[in-house]
Amino acid sequence: MSSDALNLKDLHFIQMRGSSTVMKLMQQIGMRYMDEHPNIRIPLLAGGTAMGYKSALDGTTNIGMASGQMPPNIQVWAHKYKYKIEEVTIATDGLAAIVNPANPINELTLDQLHDIFTGSITNWNALGKYSGPINVVSHDPQLGTYEPWKRQVTGNDHITLKAKVITGIHSLMQEISTDPFAIGWVGTTFLRKEKVKTLAINGVLPTYQAIKQHEYPIRNDLQLLVAPNAHKEVKEFIAYCLDVNKGQAMIKELGLVPVAGK
Repeated sequence: MSSDALNLKDLHFIQMRGSSTVMKLMQQIGMRYMDEHPNIRIPLLAGGTAMGYKSALDGTTNIGMASGQMPPNIQVWAHKYKYKIEEVTIATDGLAAIVNPANPINELTLDQLHDIFTGSITNWNALGKYSGPINVVSHDPQLGTYEPWKRQVTGNDHITLKAKVITGIHSLMQEISTDPFAIGWVGTTFLRKEKVKTLAINGVLPTYQAIKQHEYPIRNDLQLLVAPNAHKEVKEFIAYCLDVNKGQAMIKELGLVPVAGK
């Protein structure tokens, strides 16, 4: 059936909001799903993991997209109003530590990374044959990749207040690629290897196999967030994303680790 032949009343819209990391996957999976299901439309809106949680909880979207855990302030709000959602993990990503290509340092330990991002180490000369101030670039706390990075790298310690906070991937890449002393992080989905250099952590680079085998230490679950009473079309799309031969195969093609299949 062509889209022209469809009556408006036959269309079903599945609104998705939240993480730009997950949205990059959904752009590909959603396009194929709409090709296979001409009566479905899947509008996507980025805005960060916090938006994904809030909009899924308050019902202003059908599916939230998240690349981190629920922010504490939204947990309090959801508990107050007794809002509930189901979190469906569809893939695992690696969070890569990135520096300017001019930086000769190729690897760090997780402990060194902790000390850099908490401000205990402030000059590159403490880490190797390179000298200059370490300019930490941090994600905005509302972005999904902030929470898993903080949890796995700085733990109970705060990211240094001297860090430059950015709100988008383009700004991050611009900052790292133009500052020879900068360091930041990014999900492997957004790695631009011609602009930045990826560091090995504990001797391991964030390759597909290293993430899959849990050898690379900084990983991140990518999730879809749905209401327990989600309608049939939403549940069918979630099932498609988890299908080994459909969504999971596409996730693997895009370089991320699927949760189902080999």
